[in-house]
Amino acid sequence: MPRFRFVIAIAAGVLTATAGVAAEIDVPPPIKPKSHAVTVPNAVTAPKNTSVYVNQPNCMRWTDECVNCTRGVDGKPPTCSNIGFACQPKDIRCIGDLPNKPETK
Repeated sequence: MPRFRFVIAIAAGVLTATAGVAAEIDVPPPIKPKSHAVTVPNAVTAPKNTSVYVNQPNCMRWTDECVNCTRGVDGKPPTCSNIGFACQPKDIRCIGDLPNKPETK
Protein backbone atom coordinates (compact mmCIF):
# COMPACT_ATOMS: atom_id res chain seq x y z
CA MET A 1 0.00 0.00 0.00
CA PRO A 2 2.77 2.54 0.73
CA ARG A 3 4.18 1.94 -2.77
CA PHE A 4 0.79 2.78 -4.35
CA ARG A 5 0.60 6.08 -2.42
CA PHE A 6 4.15 6.90 -3.51
CA VAL A 7 3.29 6.30 -7.20
CA ILE A 8 0.13 8.45 -6.91
CA ALA A 9 2.10 11.24 -5.21
CA ILE A 10 4.74 11.20 -7.99
CA ALA A 11 2.04 11.20 -10.71
CA ALA A 12 0.24 14.12 -9.03
CA GLY A 13 3.52 16.05 -8.78
CA VAL A 14 4.31 15.51 -12.47
CA LEU A 15 0.81 16.60 -13.52
CA THR A 16 0.88 19.79 -11.44
CA ALA A 17 4.41 20.64 -12.62
CA THR A 18 3.43 20.38 -16.31
CA ALA A 19 0.14 22.29 -15.85
CA GLY A 20 2.05 25.54 -15.31
CA VAL A 21 3.82 25.19 -18.65
CA ALA A 22 0.57 24.99 -20.59
CA ALA A 23 -0.57 28.34 -19.15
CA GLU A 24 2.50 30.15 -20.50
CA ILE A 25 1.61 29.82 -24.19
CA ASP A 26 1.82 33.12 -26.05
CA VAL A 27 -1.48 34.11 -27.61
CA PRO A 28 -1.14 36.28 -30.72
CA PRO A 29 -3.32 39.41 -30.95
CA PRO A 30 -6.52 39.12 -32.99
CA ILE A 31 -6.21 39.82 -36.69
CA LYS A 32 -8.07 42.96 -37.77
CA PRO A 33 -10.23 42.33 -40.85
CA LYS A 34 -9.52 44.47 -43.86
CA SER A 35 -12.14 47.03 -44.65
CA HIS A 36 -13.87 46.42 -47.95
CA ALA A 37 -16.05 49.51 -47.70
CA VAL A 38 -16.92 51.08 -51.00
CA THR A 39 -17.46 54.80 -51.06
CA VAL A 40 -20.31 55.95 -53.24
CA PRO A 41 -20.11 59.54 -54.44
CA ASN A 42 -23.08 61.74 -53.51
CA ALA A 43 -24.53 58.98 -51.30
CA VAL A 44 -27.35 59.97 -48.99
CA THR A 45 -26.44 59.21 -45.40
CA ALA A 46 -28.75 59.06 -42.42
CA PRO A 47 -28.49 61.89 -39.93
CA LYS A 48 -26.07 61.18 -37.12
CA ASN A 49 -28.71 61.93 -34.47
CA THR A 50 -31.35 59.50 -35.77
CA SER A 51 -33.09 57.89 -32.82
CA VAL A 52 -36.48 56.31 -32.52
CA TYR A 53 -36.86 58.06 -29.15
CA VAL A 54 -36.82 61.57 -30.70
CA ASN A 55 -40.01 63.27 -31.91
CA GLN A 56 -40.35 62.77 -35.65
CA PRO A 57 -41.57 65.80 -37.62
CA ASN A 58 -45.12 65.63 -39.04
CA CYS A 59 -45.76 62.24 -37.47
CA MET A 60 -48.02 61.26 -34.57
CA ARG A 61 -46.86 57.64 -34.24
CA TRP A 62 -43.68 55.97 -35.60
CA THR A 63 -41.82 52.67 -35.33
CA ASP A 64 -38.61 50.90 -36.27
CA GLU A 65 -40.42 47.52 -36.06
CA CYS A 66 -38.98 47.05 -32.54
CA VAL A 67 -40.06 50.17 -30.66
CA ASN A 68 -43.35 52.01 -31.15
CA CYS A 69 -43.50 55.68 -30.17
CA THR A 70 -46.29 58.24 -29.80
CA ARG A 71 -45.70 62.00 -29.94
CA GLY A 72 -45.59 63.71 -26.55
CA VAL A 73 -48.31 66.22 -25.75
CA ASP A 74 -47.47 69.91 -25.33
CA GLY A 75 -43.75 69.55 -26.05
CA LYS A 76 -43.19 66.59 -23.72
CA PRO A 77 -40.89 63.76 -24.86
CA PRO A 78 -42.44 60.89 -26.82
CA THR A 79 -43.85 57.81 -25.12
CA CYS A 80 -42.16 54.64 -26.44
CA SER A 81 -42.49 50.93 -25.84
CA ASN A 82 -39.60 48.74 -24.68
CA ILE A 83 -37.46 46.94 -27.26
CA GLY A 84 -37.60 43.15 -27.46
CA PHE A 85 -34.45 41.24 -26.57
CA ALA A 86 -34.00 39.70 -30.03
CA CYS A 87 -35.35 42.52 -32.19
CA GLN A 88 -33.38 43.89 -35.15
CA PRO A 89 -34.40 47.54 -35.71
CA LYS A 90 -35.21 48.68 -39.24
CA ASP A 91 -35.60 52.15 -40.73
CA ILE A 92 -37.91 54.45 -38.82
CA ARG A 93 -41.28 54.87 -40.53
CA CYS A 94 -44.36 56.90 -39.73
CA ILE A 95 -47.51 54.89 -38.89
CA GLY A 96 -49.80 57.78 -37.91
CA ASP A 97 -49.81 61.28 -39.42
CA LEU A 98 -50.59 64.41 -37.45
CA PRO A 99 -54.24 65.43 -37.62
CA ASN A 100 -54.93 68.28 -40.02
CA LYS A 101 -55.60 71.58 -38.28
CA PRO A 102 -58.79 73.30 -39.43
CA GLU A 103 -58.16 76.43 -41.44
CA THR A 104 -59.26 79.65 -39.79
CA LYS A 105 -60.57 82.52 -41.94
